[in-house]
Amino acid sequence: MRITARPARARGLATALAAGYLVALALLLFWPEHVDADAGPLYAALLRIAPAAFPLGIDPTLNVVLLVPFGVILASVFPGRPFVILGLAWVVPLLVEITQGVFLPGRTSSAVDVAANTVGGVIGAVGLSTARRLHRKGALRRR
Repeated sequence: MRITARPARARGLATALAAGYLVALALLLFWPEHVDADAGPLYAALLRIAPAAFPLGIDPTLNVVLLVPFGVILASVFPGRPFVILGLAWVVPLLVEITQGVFLPGRTSSAVDVAANTVGGVIGAVGLSTARRLHRKGALRRR
C-alpha cells in the first residue's frame, strides 16, 4: 500500500474553498443593501428563458441554491449528526434574517428566506451524505 499526500492536499483545497465560500456568503448576507437590486432585467430574462428552473420564483430558488454549499460544509464538519446539521441549517439563516431586519435598514427580513435557506442547507447535507454512501458501496464492491 502506497501512501501519498493527495488526501491532505485535497483536504487543504476543500478547506480553502469552504473558507472562501463562507467569507463570500457573509459579505453577501450582511451587505448593507440588496446586492441584486439592479438584477430585475436579468431575473425577468431568466424567467422567460427557463421558467421551470424557478418553480418558487427567482428569490426563493436562489436562496435555496445559495445555501447548498453551506449544507455540504455542515455535513463535512458534523458527519452522522443529522439533527445538529438540521438545527444549524435552520438557526444560522434565522439569525441572519433577524440581523438583517434589526441592524441593516437597507435589507428586508423574510421567513420565506429562512425556509428556502434551510432547504438549501438540507439539500447540500443530504447530497454529500448520499454521495459518501454511494462511494462506500462502490468501494466495497471493488474489493
